[in-house]
Amino acid sequence: MGTVSSGGVSPGRPIVYLTSGIFGYLYRWFPIGRRLRDEGRRSVVVTASAEAAEHARAEGLEVVHLDGQAAALARVPPPGSWPAPLRPFTRRVPGLSLGPPGPARAHWRARAALMADTSELDEVLGRLDPALVLTEAEEHRDIRAVLAAGRRLVLFEDLYAVRPDRDVPFPARSHRLPTGTAASRARAALRWQRFFAVEALRRGAERRWLAGADWHSALARLAPAAGLDRPGATSRRYLQFYDYPGLARLRTVAPELAFPGEAQPPIVIGPIVDPDRRTHGVDPAFDARWAAVRAARAGGERVVYVSLGTFLAGMEDLTRLVVEVLAGVDGQAVVSVGRDAERWAGTPTPGNVAVFGRVPQLEVLAAADLVVTTGGLNTVHEALWFGVPVLALPVAGVDTPGNAARVHLHRVGRRVPPRQLSAERLSDEIRTLLDDREYAERAAAMGDAMRAWDGVRRAVDAIVDAADGAG
Repeated sequence: MGTVSSGGVSPGRPIVYLTSGIFGYLYRWFPIGRRLRDEGRRSVVVTASAEAAEHARAEGLEVVHLDGQAAALARVPPPGSWPAPLRPFTRRVPGLSLGPPGPARAHWRARAALMADTSELDEVLGRLDPALVLTEAEEHRDIRAVLAAGRRLVLFEDLYAVRPDRDVPFPARSHRLPTGTAASRARAALRWQRFFAVEALRRGAERRWLAGADWHSALARLAPAAGLDRPGATSRRYLQFYDYPGLARLRTVAPELAFPGEAQPPIVIGPIVDPDRRTHGVDPAFDARWAAVRAARAGGERVVYVSLGTFLAGMEDLTRLVVEVLAGVDGQAVVSVGRDAERWAGTPTPGNVAVFGRVPQLEVLAAADLVVTTGGLNTVHEALWFGVPVLALPVAGVDTPGNAARVHLHRVGRRVPPRQLSAERLSDEIRTLLDDREYAERAAAMGDAMRAWDGVRRAVDAIVDAADGAG
């Protein structure tokens, strides 16, 4: 159970990084794992994600792939879909949005069985006998499974706040770009707000409908909530937040971006940016076009880098709006669309705009004058690391509204709330950030402060101290 592959394995009880495979976390872990390896400490990446395992091996790290969990996840049947004429009704009714009862029950029972079965993970942890386990702060199944196994656990987290409070002015959130008429913008906002408003009712309906075989009931059976969840903490099926006040946390964010008076956990290691990071799957056409962009920059043209949808697919409408605006900007633009690359294949773009699936982001940032992004933490950190101002468009994601608010507060960039997006507003914001050198100066000063943290060194020291103190 669990396929082992390694690179540079050193003896001793290992430090285990248990990951779901989200690239944002992986990119922060890789330099830490390499430093641990180079200093003679054994570290192992444990994951059910084949892609994460492949990337970790390419970094020369020891990997255990959870074959059984990956195979079980692949066997989970889809939740089914209602006939098209019924969807406008069923998607608005709590408990019915997953699809017809038969396929939905089969889907959630399979998911619940997968959630409850931690035997492969238990076997791997028993075999490795780790001195310490780290996992992402929102991976609740893994957190509870590790604690139930009696293993020492530290959370590897990036969120500044578990959820908004009155002192953290998060903008409104939306999964859809609310462009078009005032009526369509209002409908888009209501769709997202309704999701939060009916979530408690939806969970109750689904529990009754699925006889308890849902995500939360399976999660609750893994380990008691007592001592883990703060009383009154919210939880959601799709955006799940739990508080774990009793667990140590390594926070990989820049305190310089915090709100005044914002609480910080005991261990803040600062931002993790990996200048040696490899980029897998770069578009074959990138090198030739990038050479032309660099030549134009050497001739005095400015460069705008756009990172939209590299993790969150389906942002095509937002990307098209940004590309339309960039056509009127004096300079060159490089746009990374990630999983939406196929949608853009063969699509005509303005002569000064190049659209790719994946690009070597750090190389592009080092030559950029402005970054336009949805506001993911890695892109924000990396932009500021190179002293590049940020235009944040927080239309989707969990942490993007808070990141955008902090960028705006510290005046290292600007933000456009979802309901204010328009071609005219974007054009004005882009020109302001390109023309006002004070934004670039503040971003450069922020980058100096972030580099001074040496987050990788701090992370390694904190992890080694925690592992050696585990007993």
